[in-house]
Amino acid sequence: MTAPPAPTPPPWPPVAPPRPPRWPMFTFLVIAVAAMALAIGSWFRQLPSTKSSAPPAPTYTDQQVASAKANVCTAFEKVNKAVDLAHSHVGSTDYNTQLAAAGLTNLALDAGSRYLLTKLAEEPATPQDLATAVRKEANAEQEALIGYLNGLAASDPQMQPTVNASNEATATVRQLCK
Repeated sequence: MTAPPAPTPPPWPPVAPPRPPRWPMFTFLVIAVAAMALAIGSWFRQLPSTKSSAPPAPTYTDQQVASAKANVCTAFEKVNKAVDLAHSHVGSTDYNTQLAAAGLTNLALDAGSRYLLTKLAEEPATPQDLATAVRKEANAEQEALIGYLNGLAASDPQMQPTVNASNEATATVRQLCK
């Protein structure tokens, strides 16, 4: 019996498997950093500048101002008439009439104040002094409503600042609407 032949050594020494190239990883890293820098730069570019000035106030023609003033003054008179009409029965001796008058007054104050503020929003050409006086009246109506809902009467000392504010605003609006 013959011995098996001895294995022959390979003609070259064994080589370790090759390492994957690193340049794709570095390329990806450079692209990611560049994209991040671009995104951050774009974000800062979109932020509003604190140095920007407010847009100029819109200008209106004399006709637009006159029309807005007429519309707001008409709305004020409608609300004032509704509140006066609802409040006219407050002095009645009949309990049901008093209760109805109180409910109608509250409704007129609520709806009237919201109506005035809506009209002002719809009429941006309203002269500033008139708009300010109408807002004061609407705020006074809302304050009065809250006072009435809290059980206060118009003659209550806690209501006097609200009544005075309403009277002043009404006088101002009437003067401006002449």
